[in-house]
Amino acid sequence: MLRELHGVARLYERFFLDIIVSIFYTLFGGLLPNLHVTYRPLDGKVAIVTGANSGIGYQLSLDLARRGATVYLACRNISKGEEAVQAINQDLNRSGNHVESKAGRVQALQLDTSSMSSVRKFAAKWTDEQKGKPIDILIHNAGISSAPKGQDVTEEGLGTIYATNFLGSFLLTNLLEPSLAAGARVVFTAAAGQYAGNLTSLLSSPGGVPKASLLDKVLGRKTPDSQLYADTKLMQTAFASTLQQRWNRQPFAGKAMSAHAFMPGYVYTPIFSKTANLPIYVDPVWWALKAFMALSIPVEQGAATGLWLATTNELEVRRHGGSYWDRMTRRMSPAQLMDPGVLQRVWQCWERDCGARWE
Repeated sequence: MLRELHGVARLYERFFLDIIVSIFYTLFGGLLPNLHVTYRPLDGKVAIVTGANSGIGYQLSLDLARRGATVYLACRNISKGEEAVQAINQDLNRSGNHVESKAGRVQALQLDTSSMSSVRKFAAKWTDEQKGKPIDILIHNAGISSAPKGQDVTEEGLGTIYATNFLGSFLLTNLLEPSLAAGARVVFTAAAGQYAGNLTSLLSSPGGVPKASLLDKVLGRKTPDSQLYADTKLMQTAFASTLQQRWNRQPFAGKAMSAHAFMPGYVYTPIFSKTANLPIYVDPVWWALKAFMALSIPVEQGAATGLWLATTNELEVRRHGGSYWDRMTRRMSPAQLMDPGVLQRVWQCWERDCGARWE
C-alpha cells in the first residue's frame, strides 16, 4: 500500500513539474537554445497539413516539402492556400535546397475544420480523386484563439472554437483512418494551455456550447475564449492518447501508426491576431500574453517539435505514441491522470457531436 502511494506521489510530482516547465518554456522560450531537427529525406511520402497557409502550419508544410514529401495544404481560404503553395514552390527553387519544386508535389485543398460538412466533403474527395492514396503524415494544425464576433456557434450548432480546433480533426481522422499508411504519424498542434483545460464540460454541453446560467444571461457573461481554447488543447492530447490505445490493439497493431500532440511554444502567429486588441476585462489571459510578446520564438522554432515528431525514426518517439511533447521532450498531460471511463464518455460526446462512428 505504501509503495502504491509513493508511486502515485511521484507521478503527481512529475506532473506538476511538467506544468511548471511548460509554462516557463511558453513564456521564456525566446531565451532558450534553438532546436535542431535532423534532416531525413521524405521522397515518396504523402503529408496533409490543416491550417497550412500561415504560421506553424505553413512552416511545417514548407519543411516537409523541403525534405521531398508530397504536401497537401488543407486550408479554409483556398486563395490563401494557393498563395502559400506558390511561396513554397519559390522557396524550393532557390539554390541550396535539397529538393526542387515539381508540378503537383505541393497542392492546396479546401477544408474548413469548423464545418463537419466540409470535413466530410474533403475526405470523400480524397478517397475519390486521390484513390485513397496512403497518407504518411497527417498534421492537425488548424485552429483559432477566439471566435469571430457574434459567431460563437457554427451553422451546424457547434461551438466555433470547439469545432475548429478539435472536432473537425476528430472527424477527419476517423474518415481518413483507412487511408493511413503503415507507420503513419498523426500530429496535433496543442499548447501548454491544455493544463487549464476541462474535458468534462462536454458531458453537460452538447456541441461544445457552454450552458449559461440565469445570472450569466442577466449580466451578459460567457465562458472566456481562452478557456474554450484550453479545453480544445486538452481534447487534442486526450484524443492522441486514446487513439494510440486503439492503434496498439488488433487489427491496427501491425501497422505501427502513432499519434502525438506537441506544444510549439509562444509563437506570435496569425492565430493571435484577433485577440491582440482585446481589453483586459474581456479576456485577461490573451491580454497578459501580449506582455511576453518580446520573448516569443520564431515560427521555425515553434514548428520544430512537430516536424521532429512527423519525421524522426528515433526510438523514443516510436515507443511513446499517444504522448504530449514539448521542445522534443515527452511531458505528462492531464489526460494521463484521467479515469478511463471518463475519457470513454468524452469520446462518445465527440462521436455524438460530429456523427462519427469508430468501428
